[in-house]
Amino acid sequence: MFKTIFSLALLSFVCSTALTLNAVHQDVTISGHDLKKTVTCNGNNVVIDANDSVLTLKGECNEVQINGSTNTITIDAVASILLNSADNTVRWKKATQGEKPKVVDKSTGNKVSQLK
Repeated sequence: MFKTIFSLALLSFVCSTALTLNAVHQDVTISGHDLKKTVTCNGNNVVIDANDSVLTLKGECNEVQINGSTNTITIDAVASILLNSADNTVRWKKATQGEKPKVVDKSTGNKVSQLK
């Protein structure tokens, strides 16, 4: 009987810890068209599936992945920026690691610069 109660308690603890850790590190997804939105990153990844939008990302972002086009994005702090679509303007204030964030641009017409 003691083993069963102990096993159930341990299982409950492991499940609740896993749920808590998963909730802390979930991607933030922004979807839509012609948005004007401010989002707080809280250290998470951000996936942008929006087009023709003006977005402000507050706080510290891990990776910002941009799949939509013709967006203007301002980021407080970021580790890496991945551009999968064209004609985006991304301005970042500070890098979370080193002097500049890692930038991977897989498309054309994108502009990435530091906002001073």
